[in-house]
Amino acid sequence: MGGRSKKRGGTKGTCREGASEEEGTTNALPMANVVRLMRQVLPPNVKIAESAKLLTHDCAVEFIGFVGGEASQRARVEHRRTVAPEDFTWSFRSLGFDSYVQPMQTYLRGYREYDSARGRSSRAAARSSSPSALVTEPVSPAAPVTVTDEELEFLRSIIPAPPGGY
Repeated sequence: MGGRSKKRGGTKGTCREGASEEEGTTNALPMANVVRLMRQVLPPNVKIAESAKLLTHDCAVEFIGFVGGEASQRARVEHRRTVAPEDFTWSFRSLGFDSYVQPMQTYLRGYREYDSARGRSSRAAARSSSPSALVTEPVSPAAPVTVTDEELEFLRSIIPAPPGGY
């Protein structure tokens, strides 16, 4: 693939080869994360074709965009500038992904308990700050999301393992 270097891992935040910015297919979801998830659910001796990696990545980006678009639309209809986690659970339900609702609600409940126990509750901070401080700048879709080992351990403790294990 042109423009990618095995040594450096490719160009960060750019479009896939053959895709344009106008199509909206940027690498906002790092390919390495998708491949890591694929490897966790497949047997260790299975090789994954590059085309399978690209297809899975494209499907994941489309799914996230589809659900996120519905959640964003709901917030817009309710005259809110911030998309809340509850908007995503609503969009899962309205799009027919009912089986995703309960795990997400369980995750949110656990995360909020964990967050408030550490004294980092965004809700508590929002209540104590002025209304002008509640307006947030949009986050760049190409910005990487980092998760600490402690947060990853917490997520694994509340999200059930897939049927075949990790």
